[in-house]
Amino acid sequence: MEALLEKEGVVDNWNDERMDELARRMDKGFEQAATKVELSALKSEMNLRFDRVDERFDRVDERFDEFTGRFGDVGKRFDEVSGRFGEVGKRFDKIDAQFMHIHDRLDRLNHTVLVGAFGVVAAVIANGVWG
Repeated sequence: MEALLEKEGVVDNWNDERMDELARRMDKGFEQAATKVELSALKSEMNLRFDRVDERFDRVDERFDEFTGRFGDVGKRFDEVSGRFGEVGKRFDKIDAQFMHIHDRLDRLNHTVLVGAFGVVAAVIANGVWG
């Protein structure tokens, strides 16, 4: 009613025509409005649809749980591979130690050859000078 008054301005008198027009407008508005029965039916239908959506989400959750289980298996496999790499690393450490041992032996051989060569050169020079 307030909307009607705002639209029409200040009305000093209400005659039968104006009252009939107001009644028609109100009837038209009530015809467009949904009844409680329609609203409850719509609500029930929406609840059924939401239940179906919930079921779909539950299935998606189950699928994700399957994937999570699979990823857990992959994690275990990576742990196994990591352990194997640790074993390979230990083997390489042993090989490195063996190479260091060979390196030390080659250094000693190199020193021996140099001392022997210096001795031969010194003997040749000594033989040439005093010989």
